[in-house]
Amino acid sequence: MNVLDAAYHTVHDYPGGAESLAPRLGKRGTSLSAEVSGRVPHAKFGLLDAVKVMQLTGDKRMAHAFAAAAGCMLLPLPDLAAAGDAVTHTLVAQLAKEFSDVVGEVAADMADGQVTDNERARVEREWGELIASGH
Repeated sequence: MNVLDAAYHTVHDYPGGAESLAPRLGKRGTSLSAEVSGRVPHAKFGLLDAVKVMQLTGDKRMAHAFAAAAGCMLLPLPDLAAAGDAVTHTLVAQLAKEFSDVVGEVAADMADGQVTDNERARVEREWGELIASGH
């Protein structure tokens, strides 16, 4: 999904659509609808409005579309404050372990100066486990 489509659907999928969401941005519904439609050349949906809409709606489609357009991937941050200190420490320790697994695998695979397909697959698996742990 491209960024403009994501903005359009985020606004119009909100309960009550643009008419309901626009006042929360200090706008009229027709203005917000025109901004995200892409059909009105002088109506532009700004970056700060996009951030505010994502905060108000909880809908991250625009952020995902923007990241994809930049060749990136978006991962939500865990809510560590809600997890509590003991859980947070455990999560950080698990993340550190996964990182050490990646570094250990790379070091072992590079020891002979060559990396086989099997070794590369193991590194990719360890990397995936690190990303999953961070997520």
